[in-house]
Amino acid sequence: MKKIIILLNISFALLFAATPEQVERYISLSQAEEELLELESSFSAMQSKVSAKDTNSSTYDTELLSIRFREHLQKTLSENEMEKVLENYKNEILLKFVSATNDPDRDPYDAMSYVKKLKTDASAQIRIGITEKINKIYSNKEAMYAMINTLIEPMMKTIQTKASNDKNVEKMKKTFVDRVVKKAIEDSNNEILYATREFTIKELEELLKIAKTPATGYEIKALYDSVAFAMQELVGQMASQMEYISR
Repeated sequence: MKKIIILLNISFALLFAATPEQVERYISLSQAEEELLELESSFSAMQSKVSAKDTNSSTYDTELLSIRFREHLQKTLSENEMEKVLENYKNEILLKFVSATNDPDRDPYDAMSYVKKLKTDASAQIRIGITEKINKIYSNKEAMYAMINTLIEPMMKTIQTKASNDKNVEKMKKTFVDRVVKKAIEDSNNEILYATREFTIKELEELLKIAKTPATGYEIKALYDSVAFAMQELVGQMASQMEYISR
C-alpha cells in the first residue's frame, strides 16, 4: 500500500509541476542562474584549495549544478504558480530591474560611493524607503536562513565529529549564519539602491507592487531552495575531503 501511495504522490507531483519549457523561459527572463554561478565560483575556489591538499580527490562536475537547479525549480513550483511568475515578467519595469541588477559592467567602487552619498541626502529618503521594502521581499530572511543552513550543514557535521562540546558548535553555526544573512541583506539593499538609481519614484512604486504579489513570494522561496539543493552535493563532497585531510 505504501508503494502505491508513493507512486501516486510522484505522479501528482509530475502532473502539476512546472514544465521544462516554463523553467527555461523563466531562467531566460530572470537570469536566475547568476546567483547560482556566483555561488559555484566561490565554492569551486574553495574546492580547488581543498583538492590541492588531497591529490586523491575527484573534482565535482559543476555542470550538474545547473541540471539540479533546473530539476528542483521545476518540482518546487507548480505549473500554475510558474505561469503567475512568468506573468510578472511581462512587466517592463521588472525586466528593467533584472537587467539593472545583473549589469556585468557595474563598478563596485562607483556603487559604494553612490550609496554612501545617497544615504546622507535628506531628499532621497522616499527612494531609500521604497528600495528597503523591495529588498525585504527579495532578500527573504527565512528562505535565506534555510539556504545557508543547508549549505553549511555538511561542514558543521565535520566540525561536530571532532568537537568535544556540541553546544559550542551549534552556537558557532548560529553566529556564522546570522552574520552571513545580515551581510547578504545589507549588500542586496545597496545593490538595489545603485541598480535603481535611474528609476523614477513611480517606477520604484510599480516594482514594489510587483514584489508584493504572491507570485514573487513563490519565486523567491523556490529560488533559494533550488540553489541550496543544487549546491548540496558539491558542499558534501568538499566536507568529506576536509574530513579526510584532517585525519
